[in-house]
Amino acid sequence: MSSYASAQTSEPAQLNCRIEPSVVVEMSSAVEGVISEVLVDKNDSVKKGEVVARLDAGLEMATAELRRVQAELISDVQAQQLAVEFSKRSLERVTDLYEKKAASFSELDKLKTEYAIAQQQLQQALDRKRQAELEHNRALADLKRRTLASPIDGVVVERYKQPGEHIDFEPVLKLAQLDPLRVEVFAPASLYGKVQAGMTATVVPELGASTKSYDAKVILVDQVIDGPSNTFGIRLAFPNPGNRLPSGLKCRVTFEGVTLNLLDTQSLP
Repeated sequence: MSSYASAQTSEPAQLNCRIEPSVVVEMSSAVEGVISEVLVDKNDSVKKGEVVARLDAGLEMATAELRRVQAELISDVQAQQLAVEFSKRSLERVTDLYEKKAASFSELDKLKTEYAIAQQQLQQALDRKRQAELEHNRALADLKRRTLASPIDGVVVERYKQPGEHIDFEPVLKLAQLDPLRVEVFAPASLYGKVQAGMTATVVPELGASTKSYDAKVILVDQVIDGPSNTFGIRLAFPNPGNRLPSGLKCRVTFEGVTLNLLDTQSLP
């Protein structure tokens, strides 16, 4: 076939696509409980790490405060340190007397034992303090589980629960990340191998009369072709600063340097 005929039977690969959020999260709590407050509503913007809801945590706050006080107490350790110092001085005095034949071996042995016991009791006091510190950390972790923080920068798509409602691991909020946006394409099998990860493409959203285009990059190409439809999936992504473009739009995507054979009816999108 001549080059002219080839040009007449092929065209740039332009396919239908849909623009989706790059991440969609249905937020739930790691524990069950009663919601005390929801700090965001539908369509609100959220930042990663921002607190969006809290469960009732009165008991957990009181427990954490109790564990904090217990962890900061040093009186037990100080008392045992004094006991060790006193036992050490007593042992040194009796040892000196024993060397001068002025004290019996039983007195020396008794004070050696008391000194060893005082040292062990001091170590037990230090262990109890360390345990109290760990229990305080555990109480703080339990309290933190009752605070829901956004895992992404995005917008609130749906609010499922209100303050006062009980949740048992059900979602409270649905969040979507719109920067970057994801483009989902189903391409005919004849293009398999022609579109590779890392390639660039032009995406034109169907948004009223606007024909503005966006440069997107291929980030994923399916390795399995769907038999019934004879298509495979392609995923692209492009930045969307300020969430200026909404998700859910239909679009057309053109791959640079990739053409469709118009004579092959299975190649048509």
